[in-house]
Parts: sequence; structure tokens; C-alpha cells
Amino acid sequence: MSNSDFDVTNSSGSGGIVPTYIPVPALSEALIAAGALQLSLVSLDKMVRIDQLGMTSSSIYIPCFITWDAVAQCDVSLETIRSMFVFQIYHEDDIRFYIDSFNIPNAAAIGLPTAVVGNGKVSSVNAAGTALSNSDLVIGKDYIRHLANRLFNTPFGVDLFINEEDLVTSVNNALNKVWTSCAQDLQDISNTGQNENLQGVENYKYLSATDCCCTCNFGSELFDMLVSRDPSRFTDLTSLVVDSVQATRLDPAARNLYKLPLKVGDQILIRVGLKPHPTQDSFQGSTKDDEIRDNLRVYIILLNLV
Repeated sequence: MSNSDFDVTNSSGSGGIVPTYIPVPALSEALIAAGALQLSLVSLDKMVRIDQLGMTSSSIYIPCFITWDAVAQCDVSLETIRSMFVFQIYHEDDIRFYIDSFNIPNAAAIGLPTAVVGNGKVSSVNAAGTALSNSDLVIGKDYIRHLANRLFNTPFGVDLFINEEDLVTSVNNALNKVWTSCAQDLQDISNTGQNENLQGVENYKYLSATDCCCTCNFGSELFDMLVSRDPSRFTDLTSLVVDSVQATRLDPAARNLYKLPLKVGDQILIRVGLKPHPTQDSFQGSTKDDEIRDNLRVYIILLNLV
């Protein structure tokens, strides 16, 4: 690279500290004895900018789902999510990602059955034309309106189900099972997990970005999204240091362990697909039965961190 690529100016100026008390190493006694001298050419005083940016990411990372039918939202405690994910700046380009198995939340802590459907809801009013309240727009009730619409060509057909409440409960149970499955995925790559890509020993396991490059490396995925889209969140790492109890649980020998800088207002997106019972009757013959049983309704669920 030629000198013209750099902006060199005379005089570096005062620098950051005036006067500077950082000592210049003295000549060795042997050199001094031989008559050597240190000679400062104070006019050879330059300032130059380097030609590379210090970057946290080469591009903005925004993975996304492709298709869905409706969007729902529920509130989840920030700490419930944040307490799971820890990263370690090990050395140079090596960042390690820990998932704390002790802090993986259960289904009740996430509360998918409380998620309220907004965009894409089957109906916003009841049969009388009255606006539905949020409690009537949860996924369980939205889904059975969808099922009624498929079976009876109107979402108001839910009143034809003699077991309407049982159907809603069934959907809620299914949503809780969904999170239980998600929790198992998290457990699999946690500090106590059994995933073949995990590094470390016993209960002190972790992944780096190079150990597992797929999107199931959840800590790495969140880190990449955060650092590429809002690197300012990482400018005060001291505020992100994990407490001694969690550090000991994850790896007592590890240093520089930090929480991911998630904050109130962030949203974690997951996707859930629901299908009817495998023997659901269409009440219209066997051909229609297969169509109903294979019908899939897909929800994006936003976990609002509060």
C-alpha cells in the first residue's frame, strides 16, 4: 500500500496525557559505558491514521422466518431470557458461548398460551359483532376459530363445538409442549448438555462460533445479531460481568464471562405451527378429512422482554 493511502500530518500534537510520565527505556549500562547516547529529533513528529476500521461485524445479521399466517405476542421477563446466555472473550477471535442449564426457563415462565394474536388473527369480533378482548385473542382461541372456519366456513362456528373449552386447553397444552421442546434444544447445547459439538468437560461445556456454525448455536446467533446491529451495547463490558455464583456454575476456571446485552424492549421471535388432531373429522367425507387433518396454521410469536 502506498503512502498516499494514509493521511500523514506534521506534529502528533499533545496526545492524550500532558506531560507524559511513561518512561522511555534508558540505554543499558553497557551501551552508556561505550558512549552511546539517546538523541530526540523533535521535528520528526508525525500523526497518521490507520487505513482499517475496527469493526465488530462485517455485515448486519438479520436472520428471519420465511412464512407464517399470524403474529402473536406475550411478555417475558428480561432476566428470564438474559440469565441463560453468557459469552466469554477467550483470546483474539475466540469467543465462547455458554447456556446456563440452571437458568433455562420452564413453560410457565415463558407463557406461550398467553400470547395475544394481532396481525393475521382469524377474527377481531364475535358473532354479535362485538370487538374481542385480548383474553379472547390468545392463540388457543384464535386457533379454534381457524379450525371452525375450515370445518364450517365461518369462524363463528366455534359455538358448534360442544367441547370448545377443552379444545382451547388442548391448544394451550400443545404450546407448553412446544416450549418444553425448545428448552430441550437449549439444554442440549448447555453447559451440562450432550451435543457432540460441545467443548469443555463435565458440567463446564460451551460452544464457539467455529465449533457449531449452524443457527442452533443460540448464544452465537444472538451475539451476532446484537453486535452487528447495535455494537454500542458492548461498550461497557464491566456492566455485563456475570456474578460469581453463575461464573462458578459455568466454569470456575473461566475469566471474562459476560451476559449478552439484551434489554427491555427487545423481542425474541420463535415460530410455531399447529395442526388438528390426527383423526379430526371434517364432517364432509374422507377426502375432506385428509385436507383438514393436514391443515397447518403457523404463528410467529414475539417474546417481548419486559
